[in-house]
Amino acid sequence: MKKLLVVTTLLLSACSSQQGIPNGASQWDFDHQVQFKQTDLKEGKHHLQVIAKQNTEFSKLATFLMRQSLRICKSYGFKIEVLEGVERFDDKLSFPNMIMPSLSANIECPVQ
Repeated sequence: MKKLLVVTTLLLSACSSQQGIPNGASQWDFDHQVQFKQTDLKEGKHHLQVIAKQNTEFSKLATFLMRQSLRICKSYGFKIEVLEGVERFDDKLSFPNMIMPSLSANIECPVQ
């Protein structure tokens, strides 16, 4: 029984670790149910693209962007430069069949 518990714990920790994920590879966040790509640009600078799906609301994408930025930088004081993907309130009314772009931003962590 103890061996099964140890093996299960090791497997779960290996699955939750982001070690070994190629830079810029597509990933899935099970907690927020969003797909994203995270690319390390240089020390303290990262590019994050939260991929828009047809049934994913913009508020969910934006919230994930903020939370992932905090997770990347491990502290507050980070800067987010939004590159594309912000929709207006009337976009869906004006263009009901419009495919919204993914939310894309550069994140700069504070110097520590």
